[in-house]
Amino acid sequence: MNIVSSVPVVDLTAQELVSSALSKFRAGDTISTRAAIDAIRRAAPAFEDSDDHLVELVVMTAIGRTMGVVFDHRSR
Repeated sequence: MNIVSSVPVVDLTAQELVSSALSKFRAGDTISTRAAIDAIRRAAPAFEDSDDHLVELVVMTAIGRTMGVVFDHRSR
């Protein structure tokens, strides 16, 4: 019996990806939207949500954790 073949694939939600990306920061830190999006895209390359949706979630999550946000994701 091969146990590995019976493990289901778990798709992470956008909120879980954002939370994971921001977990490396502390309250009072400033978060770059570009860096957050890049970290999310590296963690889940097949994730299809738009950058704008991810930025919205990054902002809401960062504010909830008393972090600042720098909107630099469009300056590429």
